Amino acid sequence: MARSLGSLYLAGATIGLVSLFLPRAPGTDVGALGVNIALAYAGGLLALLVGRRLPAWTFHIALLAGTALITRAIYYSGEGVSYYSVWYVWAALFGFSFFTRRQASAHVGVIAAAYAAVLALSHDRVSDARWVTTIASLVIAGMFIDALVRRITSQRRQAAEDAENLATVIDAMHRIFQQPTIEAARLDLCETALRVARADGVVLWAPGAEEVALLPVAAVGAELAAASLPLDGDLSDAAEAYLSGEPSFAAIAQRRCGELEPARVGHVSCGLWQPVQREDVTVAVLALYWVEPVAEPEENVRATIVLLAAQAAIAIERAQLLSRLERIARTDELTGLPNRRAWREALPREMARAKRERWPLCVAMIDVDGLKQLNDTRGHHAGDQLLKQNAVAWSSALRPVDLLARHGGDEFAAILSGCHMEDAHALLERLVEATPDDRRFSAGVAEWDGVADADALMAVADARLYAAKASREEVFVTGG
Repeated sequence: MARSLGSLYLAGATIGLVSLFLPRAPGTDVGALGVNIALAYAGGLLALLVGRRLPAWTFHIALLAGTALITRAIYYSGEGVSYYSVWYVWAALFGFSFFTRRQASAHVGVIAAAYAAVLALSHDRVSDARWVTTIASLVIAGMFIDALVRRITSQRRQAAEDAENLATVIDAMHRIFQQPTIEAARLDLCETALRVARADGVVLWAPGAEEVALLPVAAVGAELAAASLPLDGDLSDAAEAYLSGEPSFAAIAQRRCGELEPARVGHVSCGLWQPVQREDVTVAVLALYWVEPVAEPEENVRATIVLLAAQAAIAIERAQLLSRLERIARTDELTGLPNRRAWREALPREMARAKRERWPLCVAMIDVDGLKQLNDTRGHHAGDQLLKQNAVAWSSALRPVDLLARHGGDEFAAILSGCHMEDAHALLERLVEATPDDRRFSAGVAEWDGVADADALMAVADARLYAAKASREEVFVTGG
């Protein structure tokens, strides 16, 4: 808990520090944000250095202090629609990970009240909708994390009561949950099952995209004979376990050796097929194979395999949930396009690839003209609709290799791969034709020279955008 809290404080402080060097709202109070950053660094270091010696109740105080710092950062960011609000998700995830459901829910209530207060002070016309969306996201994320934590806790308790050897499985599952990807978690699962059951090979079979056959998504100590196992016709033991949802153990006759290649000392003699289920739905089959004939595993080993399968489902579900949350953090809520954070990550990556492949690259900064006037005359809903329509139309007009992102407010940004300046202007002309409702936009384009960094390249495009808005020479107008 201390390491997690300290890491969150330090990560927030570092991101806040970086944000001070990025484009920001005119009303940003840099001094106040600097105080926030200093307090966050101090809190993070304190948690890491002495957190283990503090009583549990102090972490509630620390989380409330974190909520106050986030709220203060939003207030002094100079805009109601502040990207600092995503840090509320961190606070909620920490609460549901380490506190009881009631305690974590109380913290979410504090967050809701704090965010409502700061939105009220910002006089944002869509503050109600923004508050509801943000807090609902916190509650949903908290429900998922709470369910995962409760399920894992329950299974660990049951494992400790069943047999001492289940401690090995729990230690392994700690390691699996720390894996960065689903693939790594699956492989670790197979390695643990191999050790626990003393098997000669373990394969995790899972259905393909069309669910007509099982595919080996992870394997250890085994050489596969088949790339897939059909789910109809003459079924393999793994396919039967998947379709029935029932575990089975059997000696494998010569005609049933199609799942694995013959081992160096002969054909596989025995196999155990344990369905991996999530909410009573089979999502995979954990198959264990022995070369030498063995008796059916003892009850405690079977219970261990069952627990491994259940933990595998949780690990996969957790990885998928975190992946979804990560995608949410990189997606603009209004348009569904990549947001500024995703753009900042993608641009250096695309620049490195362009340098490696020796192809040109351009960056375009696009500003929707008249958005403020539209908001003032017809309301923010009309402005939001315009941004959504432009996002859909421009995404369709650009090539699949291009990346369009919402950079913030009425600004969009595009990475145009493989384009010289004249090619980039041709692409922008396509955006002109696709722009709906006879609307207009201004654009600034910069071609990368292969030397400048991402910030310098964006600065050139930004400067040309503002020059275009001032001179109207680079203004693109639908309809000519």
